[in-house]
Amino acid sequence: MSAPNSRRGRVLIVDDQPEILAGMQALLEAEGMDVTTHDSMITLPLVLRKANPDLILLDLSFGALSGESFFRMGRERMLKKTDAMVILFSGLPLQELAAKAEEFGADGVIPKSDDAMRVVARVKTWIEQHRSLRSARERRHLMAKLVPHLLFSC
Repeated sequence: MSAPNSRRGRVLIVDDQPEILAGMQALLEAEGMDVTTHDSMITLPLVLRKANPDLILLDLSFGALSGESFFRMGRERMLKKTDAMVILFSGLPLQELAAKAEEFGADGVIPKSDDAMRVVARVKTWIEQHRSLRSARERRHLMAKLVPHLLFSC
C-alpha cells in the first residue's frame, strides 16, 4: 500500500482470487487511489486496522470464512475500528447480490462483471459520499461539544 494521502481514496479489496485482486488494484491505483488487497476473511480485522479504508470491496465467496459468514458473525464486531463503507463485490447475479446486500446491511453492490470504468466511477462516488458523511458527523460531534460551553460562557 502506498503512503496515506487525505485526498486519495483508500480502498481495501478482499477477495480470494489473485487475478481479481491484482486487476482491481491496478485499475484503482491508476485512478489515484490507495489500495490494499487481502485474500482472507479470517485475518480481516487486523488488516482493517492497518489499512483504515474509506471503502471495502468484499467478495462473498471464500473457502474458510465467506463474506456471508463475515456478516453473520456481525459486521459491528468485525468492523469495530472502522467506519468504512462495505460494498459487496461478487460474481453473483445482480438481483441475488442486491438481495444479499439488503439482508446483510451492506452499503452497496458491484457485480464483478461490471465495466471497469463504471466500477471506478462508482468507487469514487462512494468514497466522496463516505467522506461527506464522515465530515458531517465530525462537525455535529464538534458542535455538540462546543454548544454547552458557548451557552454557559456568555
